[in-house]
Order: sequence, then structure tokens, then C-alpha cells
Amino acid sequence: MSLDGLIARHTAARGGAQAIESVHRISIDLRIVEPTFQVDGRYVATRNGQMRIDAFQDGQPVFTEALDRGYAWFWSPGAASPTAESAQGAAALRHGIEFPFKLYGLHELQGRGHRLELLGRQMLDGIDYYHLQLTLDDGFQVQYFVNPDSWLIDRSRELRALHVDIDPKPQWIETLFGDYRATAGVQFPWRQVERKLASGEVLSSGTVTAIEVNPDLDPARFSTP
Repeated sequence: MSLDGLIARHTAARGGAQAIESVHRISIDLRIVEPTFQVDGRYVATRNGQMRIDAFQDGQPVFTEALDRGYAWFWSPGAASPTAESAQGAAALRHGIEFPFKLYGLHELQGRGHRLELLGRQMLDGIDYYHLQLTLDDGFQVQYFVNPDSWLIDRSRELRALHVDIDPKPQWIETLFGDYRATAGVQFPWRQVERKLASGEVLSSGTVTAIEVNPDLDPARFSTP
């Protein structure tokens, strides 16, 4: 299969180009579980290059990260004011917007200056996946594995830090995606698990509880308070 043919099948499986490109803003509520904590989060993002995630424990805010068209900042309780993200942290937030799970489809990425390559097939856990590599315009790379039955992305692999501003050391992380459901005609994964590729140790899991497409989002929400 050609790269274009694979992208076309994947795009159709997610709901089609028109439905995907109609997602201009998104709001995702989710539960995040890591070995030492769990929080409820709300992630919002726009095609204008803005995103924000707020984390809560027992209904109280514990952390915020945001990106406002290139400027990234974070805040936690007790801080006198928000702090600028590192360059690596800001890049990680931008990557999250660009990846083909929230706002953009796989079919849009090359038009946004990124590069897609079809590396061939790879057998993993009894499934003969189509193996893609995405190189973003800043050089960051991620591998995707497209299921030949559903034509959806089941897993990704990246060499990166889990939380770059806490421990910047990169490691190979595999993310498993599942429980795809349609919202506004577009299939989104409602479950993802991040684990160390070498050992399978689970690093983090996220379970979506609600998705809203094209909610009203005040632009001031992304600016530093």
C-alpha cells in the first residue's frame, strides 16, 4: 500500500477529512493516573496554536500548563506568579497539539510542514501493523502503528522525557491507544497508556470522561493571569 492510500483509509476510519477539519477547538476531560498520584484534568486546545491543561485533586487546582501561540507557562499552588516553560517544555506542549488525535488529522500534517514516511509493516502482538514515522517541522520524531483491520492508530513510540521539566532524560516510550468513540463524527481514543518500551512498565494512563468539539473558549484563558 502507498503512503497516500494508507492515509486515506485512516482518514476515512476517523470520520473523513471534512469532519476532522471541522474540529477548530476541543475540550477533553480526563483522569490521569501515575504511580505516585492521580488527578482529574481538563485539556483545551485550538487551531490557533493555543492549549491549556488544568489538573485538580479533590476539586482543587494543583497544576496548570498553557501555550499561547508560542509562549508557554505553568503554575502551581503557592507560586507567586506563573513561570515561563523551558524551550523543551514549550515544544512538548506544541507537539501535543500537532499530533493526529485531537485537532488535526493525519492527512493534514504534511500540509503543515511535517513529514510522513511509510516504513513498511511490523508484527506486534500478533498484528501486522502499518508502520509510519512522523517528523515534525522542528525535527521531533514519532512512530505510529496503524491497525490493518480498523485503520486506526493503536500505538506510538517516541524517544522523549515523560515530564521534561521534572526529568529531562529521554527514554523510549510506547503509548497504547484504545476505546475509540465518535464525537461530532470524528473518532477519538478515550483511553491511552504510556509505558517504557524496554520493560513494559506503566508510566501513566489517561481515561477520557468527556469530549466537546468546538466549545466556546475565551482567548484570555490561554494568557498568563
